[in-house]
Amino acid sequence: MLSYRKLAMRVLGRPLHTGGGGIDSPRPASQRAAAFVLTAAMLITLAAPAFAGTWYIENGDITVKASGTEGKNKVSQGNNPEVEDTNTIITNQKTDTASSHTVTIDAGNDKVEVTLDNVNIKADSGSALTSNGDVTLTLKGENHLTGGNGDTYGGDGITSSGSLTISGGTVTATGGNSTDSVGSGGSGIYSVSGDVTISGGSTVTANGGSGTISGGSGIYSVSGDVTISGGTVTANGGSGKDGHGGYGISSSDVAISGGTVNANGGDCKDGYGGNGISSSNGVAISGGTVKAAGGNGKDGSGGNGISSTSTTISGGTVTANGGSDNSSGGNGIRSFDVAISGGTVKAAGGNGGYGGSGIIGSGRVAISGGTVNAAGGDGGNGKHGGYGIISNDIDLSGSLELTAKAGRPNGKALSRAGSELELDTIKDKLGPGAKVTVTDADGKVNQVSIPRPVEPEKPVIPEESSSSSDGGSSAPSAPASSLLGLTVTDKDGQRISYTSTQSGNTLTVCVGRFTASFRISLAALRQLRAEGIETITFQTILCSTTLSVDELLAMGGEDAEAVLTHRSTDSSLTVG
Repeated sequence: MLSYRKLAMRVLGRPLHTGGGGIDSPRPASQRAAAFVLTAAMLITLAAPAFAGTWYIENGDITVKASGTEGKNKVSQGNNPEVEDTNTIITNQKTDTASSHTVTIDAGNDKVEVTLDNVNIKADSGSALTSNGDVTLTLKGENHLTGGNGDTYGGDGITSSGSLTISGGTVTATGGNSTDSVGSGGSGIYSVSGDVTISGGSTVTANGGSGTISGGSGIYSVSGDVTISGGTVTANGGSGKDGHGGYGISSSDVAISGGTVNANGGDCKDGYGGNGISSSNGVAISGGTVKAAGGNGKDGSGGNGISSTSTTISGGTVTANGGSDNSSGGNGIRSFDVAISGGTVKAAGGNGGYGGSGIIGSGRVAISGGTVNAAGGDGGNGKHGGYGIISNDIDLSGSLELTAKAGRPNGKALSRAGSELELDTIKDKLGPGAKVTVTDADGKVNQVSIPRPVEPEKPVIPEESSSSSDGGSSAPSAPASSLLGLTVTDKDGQRISYTSTQSGNTLTVCVGRFTASFRISLAALRQLRAEGIETITFQTILCSTTLSVDELLAMGGEDAEAVLTHRSTDSSLTVG
């Protein structure tokens, strides 16, 4: 194999030899030109970075695009041309020194995965990292992404348009501050459209920047969902001055199923405190440890711990505290509908001129299980204290454990349609082991409890009788987890698990998602009808639809399929 030096000598060569005793003459100009072009080409090739999938942010702005080939990206840096990369890793040469260069990731209609390995970016302006399309950020080490300061708007730590997934490692994403007299701070993570998903193993800290009017949010998704299934997520709203503090987490829908989540609304010097968790549709918490705290305000109101159209808590440990304000304290949980069926919930209203409520549901508050502590905040200057729980309809049932406390002065522990709920009226709906304790504004305690029945001692069964005659176990087998011919898929069309129960002639299918599709062949429907099923109810977090089996069968042919789709509170049905 020739070395570069030897190859160059062969190309450039020595002067042409004329033979005999003649004088060596130089190469023709055409040959010399060709040799120069080839040499320049080799120099350019050798000057290109040795490609190993690692890019140093100090060397210039980095752009990553989908290549169209699975598992490969197209990467360019600075003025260098694009190169194909199979494992894109972005890092710093000096992790303790922030670079002003930024990262842009464009997946288009494809998918792009990028690893951030101890990246440290502080943008001069705009966002530190911008993503478009279906992008996954895999984290290694400690990463810092800080948006630049701006006049009207601070830049974001991460700006996303499309689907953004964060997994593994640690990242601190911080929005920049606004410097104009009328401005808003940037968000730690800002999604223009699409979902933000944070999975297990990640440690994500998202800080909103400060604003002269409003603070930026920790995590803000304009129209998509925020889904957290594990890891540790801390989202802090930035401080505002004349408007409101930033939100900890703000999204269309928020779903938390695991991990540790701390969401804190920002304070505001002369306005409204930001909400800890704010959703235009629903907040669903099924696991993990969640702490949501509203920011403090002045001459406005304190922020709410959790604020949404619908709040559903079925598991986990949830603490929601309203912020304080000299005018009105914030609420622990504020929604149109609140449904708590499990977990441990502690909701407290903030103090203020008027105390905030622990839980306020404009439509309905339904508690059927779990342990719930709801306390109203205290009012000042002789004004009104907050309510433990206030709603037009308070439905208490099952084996719940509820403690409700009124704020001082004049607050109510359980206010239903403007009147204190009488505990004697709910006894019949409470299950074994249920306990409801209320404390009024003067400290008087009232309680109702339902004892658990004493279970008789189980007879001792001889060991030999616990097995069948052929030596096998006599324990009954578990019911089937799925129904033949029926599937449930998520918003991406992937099959997901569900629960099914039958009551009389109604089959109910439940899934803990905001968006899901129920699919069943008409052949399977005929079998269910033969078994006595007349109606099918499909339930998701925010929507419930009941269908007549006979009507479905009349709509399609032998090989047809019925598809019922729920998107938040909307439903659609196709048969064909």
